[in-house]
Amino acid sequence: MSIKMTAVFAFVALAFAGGFLFIAINKGTNIRAPASKPVAVLTPFDGKLVVQSIDDLRVAGHKIVLCGVAFAKPQSMRVIVTEAARRDYQGLALTCKPVGAGTPCDGNIAPKFRDAVVVQCLTSDGTDLATKLVEAGILCGQPAQAGSTYKSCAQDS
Repeated sequence: MSIKMTAVFAFVALAFAGGFLFIAINKGTNIRAPASKPVAVLTPFDGKLVVQSIDDLRVAGHKIVLCGVAFAKPQSMRVIVTEAARRDYQGLALTCKPVGAGTPCDGNIAPKFRDAVVVQCLTSDGTDLATKLVEAGILCGQPAQAGSTYKSCAQDS
């Protein structure tokens, strides 16, 4: 191939690349970020406590996780602890506010955990349900979630 042919070929290739770049810049691509799903704003709700198990609490049809506390006892105690919680707290009227609405866990954990809403629940006299469950020895405080708000079971030793 002669130098003249190579120069013509290079010019055509350069013109093609320039035209392609012009089209790409002016037309853009049809690739767009997916539309974001609307975020549901969680609001406080009232209802009666239903204790299906110590890991399955419900209020007003919402499956809840109490912020800052968890069942951290041996698994062999799960049935006994569930029965105690059901006996002493089933049907208790509560007002629950989701994480992000002024709970001890705000900024430390997400407002949802799997299919449950993470909440702080108060009785009609303003007593924190998690505090009652910790004081009864049913649940244990989780300092990574709520600081020193609830007593950790590790403090019992």
